[in-house]
Amino acid sequence: MPSDSAIFITEGATCAQVADLLVGIDEVELLGFAARTHVEQCLRCQAEAASYRRLRRTMRSLAAEPASVDSMLEHEIMVALDVEDGRVVSRVPRGAAAVATLGGLA
Repeated sequence: MPSDSAIFITEGATCAQVADLLVGIDEVELLGFAARTHVEQCLRCQAEAASYRRLRRTMRSLAAEPASVDSMLEHEIMVALDVEDGRVVSRVPRGAAAVATLGGLA
């Protein structure tokens, strides 16, 4: 692994510094020497690294699953944003417009 792709902490690493780095990497080997040495010696940081690996593995497995989305979700989000922005907008859900068109109402 080239050294320019490593994430470095120049002096002794703390758990807080390492925790911030662990969020953004897949492997501890990508850390610089000080942070990598800290993780090798710190059970707390090892557990945190394992937790992030588990989370990434779970998220990757979910990426292959087809997502079932409520057909009204986009409409409800847009209405909530309009309310938050203080706008008065009459929104028709996409599915409702299609049904009305097919039924000859629109």
